[in-house]
Amino acid sequence: MAAYQPIDARKLTVPAQTQDRGFLNGVRTYYDKNTPRFVRSHQSAVAKAIHREVWGPGVRTEKEAFEYVNALVLRAISAGSAPLPSPMPVLDLGCGVGGTLFYLAARMPIAGIGVTLSPVGVRLAESLARENGLAGRCRFLEANYLELPDVGMRQAVYAIESFLHGPDPARFFRSAAAVIPRGGRLIVCDDFLVEGAEASRDRTARRNLADFRRGWHVGSLITTKQAEAYAETAGLRLIDNQDLTPYLRLRRPCDRLIATFVNVGRGLPFRSPWWDSWVGGHAIQRCLLTGLIRYHFLVFDKALAL
Repeated sequence: MAAYQPIDARKLTVPAQTQDRGFLNGVRTYYDKNTPRFVRSHQSAVAKAIHREVWGPGVRTEKEAFEYVNALVLRAISAGSAPLPSPMPVLDLGCGVGGTLFYLAARMPIAGIGVTLSPVGVRLAESLARENGLAGRCRFLEANYLELPDVGMRQAVYAIESFLHGPDPARFFRSAAAVIPRGGRLIVCDDFLVEGAEASRDRTARRNLADFRRGWHVGSLITTKQAEAYAETAGLRLIDNQDLTPYLRLRRPCDRLIATFVNVGRGLPFRSPWWDSWVGGHAIQRCLLTGLIRYHFLVFDKALAL
């Protein structure tokens, strides 16, 4: 096996089509239209999670599967190298309707801020915070995480299935690192390309990747090595990399039903945010099953001293 060669993040490029604000407008519209449906479809999960179920070790129920990544976040931010402030300043980049912040707030003292491009998401998150008596501990802002407003320094920052929606991974890591103090942590849980996947000449593989990018409005589909390089350039070091792909349940009955609809409707001349979610969801299933992408939980920290 060849020795590991560090990647120079300055030489990495982002596809030109994702470098404009029109891309982020598409992400905003996608979540404005789909978030109420996502929340309704996950009523059984107390935390109102709109990310994937992860059937990791010890998980027995759907609720536990939805909360598995939240539990990993809690464990990661509680094990930092610096003394933990109380309440802990936490920042959720791409917060959805606040499910992970609510999970953390129920288990530790936090001062949480969630940012999302979607004003619909902000309204739903604020409503849920009031319902759960957490409005004073969890607040939500409509903002672009690449251009953060003044949120102060945040001991723990995380992005769950939102990193790939950003059009510039270098700016993502710089923006996050700028609000993390020495000893703080950044967590990214998302889909990452497998080395060599982009070079595949298989037409079906290339179509699946293209459908995933288009359907789920993906701007930062990179490898974990590339993510590590961007993070290092921003002053963060990778300290944990967990591949959660084996714990995903693929090809469920609902996934097979969606696959049928997508394959039948592929040639029809219409698009909508809900249809995009189906196309992207089917494509990610195919990409995971064929080894083009993997679902990783990455933890970075900012060293106490340089």
